Amino acid sequence: MPSRKPTTPQRRKHPNTKRTGELAEAAFVVKAAGLGFAVSKPWGDSERYDFILDAGHATFRVQVKCTESLNANGYQVQSTYTDRNQKGHYSTADIDFLVGYILPLDLWYVVPSNALPASASLRFYPEGNISRRARFEQYREAWHLFRTPKQTHSSPSVPEPASPNASPQDFPPHDSQPQDSPPIEQPPASATPPLPTSDRTEAPPELERTMTAWSNRVSALYNRKR
Repeated sequence: MPSRKPTTPQRRKHPNTKRTGELAEAAFVVKAAGLGFAVSKPWGDSERYDFILDAGHATFRVQVKCTESLNANGYQVQSTYTDRNQKGHYSTADIDFLVGYILPLDLWYVVPSNALPASASLRFYPEGNISRRARFEQYREAWHLFRTPKQTHSSPSVPEPASPNASPQDFPPHDSQPQDSPPIEQPPASATPPLPTSDRTEAPPELERTMTAWSNRVSALYNRKR
């Protein structure tokens, strides 16, 4: 009886991270353009951002990161880059926004660069698999942040030091206000500002069909490469 040849265990196929990144960038262009933004790609790959997004009133440097698998009940991306074989952490000097894309769920997180954690690890919980309050859920599909001025995304400015010759009378108390001015009404703590009207408008039917076709194409390429 002939002896059987030993079977070689099938090697596990690792995901092509470069191809996944390309799919995420293609999806970002379609998504942003469908929302009315103009998107440009910088020449070469020497910059630390992937795209320039033109919102009309301002332009923003955008880095796109994607993830396709669960890690400890969440989807995780890293706000790091590799420059000359050295890793660094994105800061406001490098980018204005980090956009995280969860490819299997077709979900986006628009995170301002000044909200990036010191640990450089962003974990998203779109399915609520977490016992505490998810840190980045406030940025899920937060495309309206591109429509607000850049000043609202920057860190609070530090007041200039007082002159040594200044007297206390030159600096009124922090809570003081002119006597002739009416009292400032504070909004309720639970009130949340409404989204801009432009974010509520739906895309035209022709554009909606194009966006759907592109989304289906990206999903098909993603499923085929797996």
